[in-house]
Amino acid sequence: MSEATEVENAGSQDLAAYANTLFEEALAGPRDQLGERLLRMSLAAWENPRLRPQLLEKIGSAATSDVGAARLREHFHSMLVVRVGERVEVPRLNLNAVVAQVVGVIMLRYVMKMEPIVSVPVDEVVGAFAPTIQRYLDA
Repeated sequence: MSEATEVENAGSQDLAAYANTLFEEALAGPRDQLGERLLRMSLAAWENPRLRPQLLEKIGSAATSDVGAARLREHFHSMLVVRVGERVEVPRLNLNAVVAQVVGVIMLRYVMKMEPIVSVPVDEVVGAFAPTIQRYLDA
């Protein structure tokens, strides 16, 4: 294995381990704040300047290849549909709506860099979108 591949694999492993740690923290705590914690978890990963290039690459790959789309779909499905679905009893469509909200915020803030969402503090983004995510989880 080349050094570049080892570094790439280590980065992917770091990203996966970091995402899993954030996710477990998000799942802990009161259910009525789960939407906020899930959104904060997602934004925390994207706010990390070391991880953002890897995440942007994954989004770009999802937009340009079926394999990339399948990987990203599986990531969000396993975390926000399967694992959250194991903790809260809501229709799968509601969990897909959670994914849509999270991915939408990510796209607007970090990929499209749309104003004003790109320049407001994370707390303001969470305040605007977490109630909708929570509504899907409370159904």
